[in-house]
Amino acid sequence: MMNARLNEVLVHIDEVLDEDTLHRLEEGIRRDAGVISVGHNPDKSHMIMVVYDSESTRASSLLHSIQEQGLHAQVVGL
Repeated sequence: MMNARLNEVLVHIDEVLDEDTLHRLEEGIRRDAGVISVGHNPDKSHMIMVVYDSESTRASSLLHSIQEQGLHAQVVGL
């Protein structure tokens, strides 16, 4: 059972990213306060799953940090 403070969010990236760029993006997200884990399915690399501590950050903050890198993204669920 997941801790009540932990949330998952699925982020859709509009741009097509190569593996190196995607890896750098994920590493950057991992450094955000409250992020527990980040990952993607290789078959759906435009979808990034982020697990975070809701007492330390919010989905909107995670989305904003992705958009600050010049990417177009939306939170799509969970």
